[in-house]
Order: sequence, then structure tokens, then C-alpha cells
Amino acid sequence: MNLRFRVSLTISLIGIAWVAVMAYMLIDYKRKSIDQEIEAGTRVAIQLLQSILPSPVESARSTDPLASMTDYLSNVGRVRANEVRLYDSNNTLLYESPPSEYKQGRWAPDWFTALVAPATAEIRLPVAQGSIVITPDSSRSVLDAWDELWRFTLFILVFFVLLNIAVFMTLGHTLRPIKDIVTALSQIEQGNYGVRLDSYRLPEFDAISQTFNRMTSSLQHALIENARLAKEEQQRLAAELELEQNRRFTQLIQVKLEEERRAIARELHDELGQCVTAIKTIGTTIASRGNDKQDETRQNAQTIVEVASHIYDVVHSMIRQLRPSALDHLGLNDAIGELAAQYRRQHPQLNIELSTEDGLNNFDENVNITVYRVVQECLTNAVKHAEASEVKVALALRAGNPDRLEIKVSDDGKGMASELAESQRFGIVGIKERVQAFGGEVRFESGAGAGTTIVATLPLLQDNL
Repeated sequence: MNLRFRVSLTISLIGIAWVAVMAYMLIDYKRKSIDQEIEAGTRVAIQLLQSILPSPVESARSTDPLASMTDYLSNVGRVRANEVRLYDSNNTLLYESPPSEYKQGRWAPDWFTALVAPATAEIRLPVAQGSIVITPDSSRSVLDAWDELWRFTLFILVFFVLLNIAVFMTLGHTLRPIKDIVTALSQIEQGNYGVRLDSYRLPEFDAISQTFNRMTSSLQHALIENARLAKEEQQRLAAELELEQNRRFTQLIQVKLEEERRAIARELHDELGQCVTAIKTIGTTIASRGNDKQDETRQNAQTIVEVASHIYDVVHSMIRQLRPSALDHLGLNDAIGELAAQYRRQHPQLNIELSTEDGLNNFDENVNITVYRVVQECLTNAVKHAEASEVKVALALRAGNPDRLEIKVSDDGKGMASELAESQRFGIVGIKERVQAFGGEVRFESGAGAGTTIVATLPLLQDNL
């Protein structure tokens, strides 16, 4: 049921109720009016008839008083809304007033007559040798009341029909923008947020139009913004996924590289080391022969021993660079201590302060080699690029979720310039890649002439312990 029909139905119901109330009031008014009219007419008829009745003396003188009375009543006719009848002493009807010619042949409905007509009784006036009966007749008054009520009802019905038609047409014209609004809402439901409403003459619909347009503009802007954010989020997730893949790939490369270094170190130790040891042994044997009188042969053998010793030292140095054996046999603490001692021997001018904690020997091989390589690269940078005289190395556990291992290496060198040397830049990149491969963070603090501090933090997951 649409709004137009509801409004029309409401007006019709109000009209019917109003007609019913007015009809009730009109019927009540007519009933009282007819009652008063009949009562007054009856009194007038009684007074008139009483005034014309002959006195007892005149009746005694008259030979036929009822005949003279009949003639008089015939001349008078009806007395207002009353029927007059004359009866003799034997109750024989001698005279009856003629019916009313007013609206003759028409009668009000019985139900209306029952509502409006007053309850009246016949009035009998005694006369000589008979009686006069006065019967009030309200049928004409009731018919007049019915005609008035019918005209009133017909007028009201025509009025309300015309009013409904006018209201229906007016509402149809006034509510026409609702169709546009519903159509626009349907387009929004289908995902078309670019729809807009026109301006309307009625301020209420114009306010709705402006609010609707602002709403759709906001929705359209929000959708564009959400799409942009979704795209950025997708790109961010893709970048994070790519970063994670790169991190795992880097970690895999580092693991494979360490495995190759270990294999090369083993080969150098097992093959080349043994060969150099054998050469050194043979040279020593030749040089120590006492019966050999050739000084040149002895000197050459001694040279072979010295070269073999040098090759042996270089090979062992290469083995330590490729794979520190202390990591496999002693643990991280001792491996870092041996690394610091090695740099002290190779660079006597460099003062290295080492600070470690207990509990650093419980990590797996990947964590151990990562920490070792970070410290090794930092010491190499301090010697080759920073020209430092003092380096402080500190390894400390930090409680958290998860626990973290903090590597802090600081030197008093010349600091890092904005433009780094190629080898130095590759060293820093290597540190970052190693730490980030484990989900860690690296922070560099440096200034020209103020030294350099490198802080690397590795999260210690449960499977790393």
C-alpha cells in the first residue's frame, strides 16, 4: 500500500467518521425539532377546536349538533400536522380530515422514522352526542428531515470524493521525487556510486537531495580511498612476501656458503695441509743429514722447509677464515675469543676489548656462524677502513619475547663517510643481509672523526636454542 493510497484512505475514513458524527447530530436535532413542532401543532389544534366547539346551551338548541360540527370541520380541513376525526356516541366515524398534499406519496424510511418521529398519543375531545379525536402526524416533518439529511450526506460525499481526487493528484505530483530517490538508491545498491539527484522545489526533498549527493560523494571517495589503500596493502604484502623470500634465500645462500667454506677448509686441512707437512718433513730430513757435504743442497732443503712452514701457516690462516674450527669444537664464546686473539696477533697496534656472557654456547650452528661473521666483518672494517686503534666488542642477551642477542661493536676510527668505499659498502651490506636473514635488525651510528658503532640484534627463537 503506497503513501498516496494511505493518505486517501485516511482522508476517507476521517470523512466517513465526520459524516457519521454530523448525521448523528443532525438526526438528534431534527428529532427534537420535530418533537417540539408536533407538540406545538397539537396544542394549537386543541385550542382551535376547543374554541369552535358549541357550548352545551347551543348544543341543546341545535337539532343536529354533529352535522353542524361536520360541516365546520370540513371547511377547516387539516389543522397543521394533525389528523382530525369526528365520532358519534356509537363511535361511528362521521368525519376524517383529508390527507396532506405536501410531498404526497413519499415517505421516509422506516428506520429513519423510528429514529426521528416522536412518540405521540391521540387526544380525544368530548362533544355533544360524540367526540373529536386529534392524531398528531409527524410523517411530513420526518420526510423533510430525511430530505435534508440526504442532501447533506450527498453534498458531503461529493465533497470528500473531490477532496480525495485533489489530494491524490497533489500527492502524486508532490511525491514524484521519491521515485527518483528510490531509483538512485537502487543504482547505489548495484554499485553505481556516481549517481546524483537533481534539485527540487520543495525544501524537504531538496534537503534530502543535497544530503544524498553528499553521502554518495563521500561513499565514492571512501571507495576510491579504500581501493587505493587495498592496493597499497597488497603491494606491501607482496613486498613483505618478496622480502621474506629474499631473506630465506639469503639465509640459504649463507648456509650453502658456509657449507662450501667448511668443505674447502676440510680439503685444505686434509689434503694440502698433509702435503705441506710431508714436504716440510722431507726437507727437514734432507737438511739434517750430517754426511751431506753439499752446502747448496742443505741450503735448498732449508729453503724448502721455510717455504713449507710459510705455506702451512697461510693454509691454516685460510682455514680459520673459511671455517673457524673453534665453533665446531669449543662454542661461540671461545670462537669469538680466538678471533679477537688472532686479530691482536696480526695487528699489534689494535687494542680489542671483548665482553661476553655465559650461555652463548647453546645456539645452533646458523646463529653461531652469523654472530661470528658479523664480528669478523666489523673487526675487518675497523682495521682496513676505520684505521681504529681501539675496538670494543660486546655480546649480551636481552630478555624479551622472544629473547634477543645483541652484538655491539664500536671503534674510535675516522667514522663512515657518506660515500663509502666499494669493499666497505659490500661489508656493511653483508652484515645487513646476514642479520636480516634471521629477522634481526642492524643500526649504524657514525660520524666523521667520531668512530663507528654497529649494533645488531638477533631474535632467538625456540628452535635456535
